[in-house]
Amino acid sequence: MADAASPWPIVQIAGVALLVALGLPYLLPRGRRHRGMAARISLALALGLALAGAGAMTGDMEAPGNLLHLAATLALVCGVIALVGLVLFELVLPTIRLDVPSIVRDVIQLIVAALAMLACLRLAGFDVLPLLTTSAVLTAIIGLALQATIANLFGGLSLQLDRTLVQGDWIETGTHSGRIVEIGWRSTRLITSDGDTLFLPNSQLVSGEVLNLSRPTGAHRASVQMSVHERYAPAQVRQALVEAVNGIPGVLQFPPPDCLVSELADQALTYTVRYWITDFERDTWIASEVRVRLWYASRRAGIDTVPYLYGLAAAEGAQQADALDDSAARVTLLRAVELFAPLDDAARERLAQRMRLLEFTAGEAIVHQGASGDSLYVVRHGDVAVRVHVDGSTADVATLGPGDIFGEMSVLTGENRAATCIARCETACYLIDRAAFEEVLEERPGIAEHFSSTLARRQTELESQREELSHTIRARREADRRRQILSRVRELFGIT
Repeated sequence: MADAASPWPIVQIAGVALLVALGLPYLLPRGRRHRGMAARISLALALGLALAGAGAMTGDMEAPGNLLHLAATLALVCGVIALVGLVLFELVLPTIRLDVPSIVRDVIQLIVAALAMLACLRLAGFDVLPLLTTSAVLTAIIGLALQATIANLFGGLSLQLDRTLVQGDWIETGTHSGRIVEIGWRSTRLITSDGDTLFLPNSQLVSGEVLNLSRPTGAHRASVQMSVHERYAPAQVRQALVEAVNGIPGVLQFPPPDCLVSELADQALTYTVRYWITDFERDTWIASEVRVRLWYASRRAGIDTVPYLYGLAAAEGAQQADALDDSAARVTLLRAVELFAPLDDAARERLAQRMRLLEFTAGEAIVHQGASGDSLYVVRHGDVAVRVHVDGSTADVATLGPGDIFGEMSVLTGENRAATCIARCETACYLIDRAAFEEVLEERPGIAEHFSSTLARRQTELESQREELSHTIRARREADRRRQILSRVRELFGIT
């Protein structure tokens, strides 16, 4: 009997298996190395019980030694099954791109381990199966004690089997939201947008209402609302608000944003701006940026968003604008612009009165490459990046500061915008439309030649920097371009 129950083979097998279990996790990614813990614990327990059994048999305690031997055998079986499962589910199946959910692999291993343990007990003369099947009281006690656990277990299995929720989905349930990291035995682990770990019972996800933001396409529509005074035409407001949302980091270009009139109130209309996102972790930041862009867009369009304080707000806004943006400052700024050098102070004063101050936040596009335009911009303060898109690549070619202008070719020749200009920081620009240039050219038609010469020289200088043109070629190109631009200016403004 002692020879038949010798613990030394178990000691050898458990020792070798434990060494394998200790080294195998280092072949796994760092985030999965903890999954070999069950195998290591079971094999270490088997080794300890086998050594204890060997010591008991050496001391002529055969009965305790046999019990320790049986316990070591059961622990060894569990450890080997866990080790085989680790190799199969973590090393073999991932190579063929088959990822088995953790709860499914755990259930499989538990079932196999339970059947193996029952077989070992039966071989040892202990048949516990009739006891488990005939003890109704024991079954009832276990069922009542593990009612919540069993509900969560089957809830997790149902989630995995019907693929309602999978790892990586972003969900909302009740007041909670987050990205699914793992569906376990008892609960589903989420990572919230604040970086916290949230555990939700599986039974709650199965029986409650869950909003899966990642299905079916991964895009989710969000919205913000704002109230606008009723005196503004809805078509004008909707166009301004939709244009403000385009280009915000995190807002999808397709499906495109839209704007609806969602409510009619006393002296106001409530507009709902809807947009699509996929970055749910930054949804709060994106919503904040949308509101910021809407504020700047409504301010540039002269749209009042607080109708019940309209009179007070307009008065305070006018006082602030007068204090910060007086006519003398505009004339001084125009005097430093080369394009307007031939104008006298009276002409600059009239042009300054036609200028309109527009404010932009960081990252907001002022003009877009390829778009039509009938206005010129003078930078009052801030920095503007000039970005050109050519042959599928985009590059920043210049940075404009206070006193610099852009958009002059579009306003004077009718050409589309040659570049996209983006505010690098909080930026304010004066807008001068084509009607203002018509007044200037009507009063002094000869200034068209100065405009043409200035534009031709600036374009040729840029080409010379890129292509390293010789002086002769540069002069010839500048003369040709000056004639072309002058012809377009005369044609556009009707100058004979």
